[in-house]
Amino acid sequence: MVEIVGAHGDPPPDRSDGADGTPGVERLLALTDGVVAIALTLLVLQLVVPTLDGVTSAQSHSAQYLWDQLVRTGGDQFTAYLISFYVIAQFWLTHHRVFRSIRGHVEGLAWWNFAFLFTITLMPFTSDLLGRFGHNPLAIDIFALNLVLATAATQGVRIFARRHDLQTARVIDEEVRAGYVRSACVVAVVTFTAVLAWFNTAVAQYCWLLLIPVQRVADRIAKRFPGRPRSDQAPLAPAVGEQRG
Repeated sequence: MVEIVGAHGDPPPDRSDGADGTPGVERLLALTDGVVAIALTLLVLQLVVPTLDGVTSAQSHSAQYLWDQLVRTGGDQFTAYLISFYVIAQFWLTHHRVFRSIRGHVEGLAWWNFAFLFTITLMPFTSDLLGRFGHNPLAIDIFALNLVLATAATQGVRIFARRHDLQTARVIDEEVRAGYVRSACVVAVVTFTAVLAWFNTAVAQYCWLLLIPVQRVADRIAKRFPGRPRSDQAPLAPAVGEQRG
């Protein structure tokens, strides 16, 4: 019996549709990519262009006037846009990192993926809320809750795949640990920001910037511990494309 194997010696992932019509991994990824692309596009709609109503000719030609209007009408919203764009991009990268090791699929995996998409589609709304009511602690907490739910859904996909033996045998403990550390660090920053918002919203808004270095810090923490191939996994099922001879 000759098997078609992957780059690391594992059988290639089973990414075709299931016999019961359950969408395969490739279709889940294609759907996710489309939803994320739409969410990223919708984010820019929250930015406000200063109006020319009642503006004199001298003001419309003044760079200082235009800058003042941009700061007054769109400063907080542009900050919320940048933060949300970065966060969605990070979630998309993490999502693909998780699905890169998945070799099979069941209906539950699709539902966990839909839970992740639910949190991503909410982000344009919570981001706009954060931009318009940036000095309202409730708006900051709603955006923070959105991030926590997205993190939980991402980890839900990872845990579901591991428990249902849907990952390749080459997933190493370092990768799994890094994912958990990243999620824990993100939740810690978000929780701290949500609590701080009720005492000082101005400072709390700057705390979102901690989400940028926290990814690198989490990776360095995970790399301090050596990883090893998973050995607690059940034998792999025959690969799609397997040939007999």
